[in-house]
Amino acid sequence: MKTSLAAGGIDVVAHRSVDGLQREPFADAILLQGMDLLDGTAAVRRATAAPLLVMGPDERVAATCLAMGADAWLPAGSTSNLIAAQVQALLRKASPAPSRTRLGAGRLRLDSSARRAEVDGREIQLAPREFDLLQVLLMNRGVVLSRDRILAAAWGTRFVGEPKTVDVHIAWLRPKLEGSQLRITTLRGIGYRLDVLEESKPRVLFVCVQNAGRSQMAAAFLNRLSDGRALGESAGTRPAPSVHPEVVAVMLEVGIDLSDVRPRALTPELGASATRVITMGCAEEDCPVFAVPVEDWLLPDPAGLPISAVREIRDEIERRVRGLLSGE
Repeated sequence: MKTSLAAGGIDVVAHRSVDGLQREPFADAILLQGMDLLDGTAAVRRATAAPLLVMGPDERVAATCLAMGADAWLPAGSTSNLIAAQVQALLRKASPAPSRTRLGAGRLRLDSSARRAEVDGREIQLAPREFDLLQVLLMNRGVVLSRDRILAAAWGTRFVGEPKTVDVHIAWLRPKLEGSQLRITTLRGIGYRLDVLEESKPRVLFVCVQNAGRSQMAAAFLNRLSDGRALGESAGTRPAPSVHPEVVAVMLEVGIDLSDVRPRALTPELGASATRVITMGCAEEDCPVFAVPVEDWLLPDPAGLPISAVREIRDEIERRVRGLLSGE
């Protein structure tokens, strides 16, 4: 088969196992046959986003491989001409489409032809791969992209390596977007999304340990009382599985339903997007350093307290939120 494909102008490197991929600097396309196709497909997709053709006799196995990320299947015994034609078709599909020269979102402007990115007219210094990554995110802003999709678009389908490469470059890129009105949001286990933040709406981040009581009540009150003039968000340094039941109960008494709300973890992007941070019993060793004003509301943790005590905490939080909105 190697000889037949080479005759069709396709340079072929053969390995007896998928482990051989790690010894190759790149791959334009990959053909799997004569091995466990399920394990092979999984291993290939962990290593590269290059087009993958699987060959085997079992259509059920083939269907599973396609669901796992293979791009095409041919039955065992296919002729060399058919295999070569299928590989060429995959290579054509993998050719990158021309990208737009100028892109923009928030306060960021990107010129692809000049390889230049600016925030409010100030050029930001980006490594070549960071520029490619930012361009892909801008072209797909508001859309969740998996690490494999990002690798294929920014690194190219020939890249062979660990998908965690994306995580490292995202971490390097985030601080360079400060002041751009953009946020790279992490969706754990799924991928990344570039969000455009509203410039005119202040974002107040309430932080406590479990994000199951005080911070949830504060964010809910701010969103209700601000009439859309501000956005309240909350997070925890060690989030609990659910909001405390006594907190859900007392908030229902004032017409706010937190029963479907789930505590979430404090992330760098949440902190970076906030215009003000209010902590509630978050120990200094747990809370990161924020680049915006931080105020600490010393309020008792409502977990396990009598319902009457939780009501008092609720009312005090509402009073403080009203004062926050009125500028007191």
